[in-house]
Amino acid sequence: MHNRFIRMLGAVSAAMLMGLGINHAGAACTVPAPVKSIDPAGFYDDPAAYAQAVKPMRDYIYQLNKAAESNQWTCVLALLEGWARADSLMGPISGYQGYYERSWAGTDFALVLLRLPREASEANADQLRVIMPWLTRIAIATRDADAINHLHNNLVYWAGLNLVAIGTLAQQQGLIDAGLARAREGIHDIGPHGELEREIKRGDRALHYHTFALIPLVFTAELAERQGVNLYQENHGAIGRLANLVIKAVQDPDSFAEITPVKQNLFPWTFQDELSWMEPYYARTRDPRLPALIAPRSPFREWRLGGNVTIAWAVAPPH
Repeated sequence: MHNRFIRMLGAVSAAMLMGLGINHAGAACTVPAPVKSIDPAGFYDDPAAYAQAVKPMRDYIYQLNKAAESNQWTCVLALLEGWARADSLMGPISGYQGYYERSWAGTDFALVLLRLPREASEANADQLRVIMPWLTRIAIATRDADAINHLHNNLVYWAGLNLVAIGTLAQQQGLIDAGLARAREGIHDIGPHGELEREIKRGDRALHYHTFALIPLVFTAELAERQGVNLYQENHGAIGRLANLVIKAVQDPDSFAEITPVKQNLFPWTFQDELSWMEPYYARTRDPRLPALIAPRSPFREWRLGGNVTIAWAVAPPH
């Protein structure tokens, strides 16, 4: 009878956790050793050293995003609380790449938590009180990073998404405003044909960096809608022009010759997971060109955006 009671109690507890949007399997997850400082060599400077240096952080993010994908919110919160208590990623940075990596990581953490069910959030308020100040410190460090701010290119737009995502999560209007200012810098820079002059200067990577720049602008615009701000209409629909430029290039890469005569060299992921912006953009615009481009690539997984973007943002295309 005692064993039967224990089994019944376990079943009831599991049902309660599922009712909070929490998969009980996540409760047993192991928190990796915190990465105190993220300070890799530059992505282009030493690719092998870069890959080795970022691996512990990327492995942690992969574990976090997979837990969120399977609704293991107990695990998600345990992972974030563990690294928050260690003030992870907030150690000194001697180069420049670490500022980008920390900004991307903080964006991912915030986008994961923005999917946290309200019941789970209320039931785990103590953990969130540890996590939120840490994410706010990451956002402030991103806001104040001269290594990013002086560039005036796609990395500034990514910093804007970091600030808006964390600011939305932490209800910090100052961070949101700083993020919107960075997004607007990018929107203002979009030319009449969707071109970004600073990204054209990347030569044979120009198409890649137009695609990479579009990602944070779309996701920031989606979060801005929650603040009653329509970034899509600014600069005469500039985000739409950039999106159209990239869509045409995905359909026909030679079309990008209208922007630059330089033959383009794409990374393997440029027209794969870095097209994840298409999920929220299609949900917003119902552009009829997109379902055929999304279908063979879905689900989109982008480590900077909470993992499985399709689960979080997609809508079903019309039949």
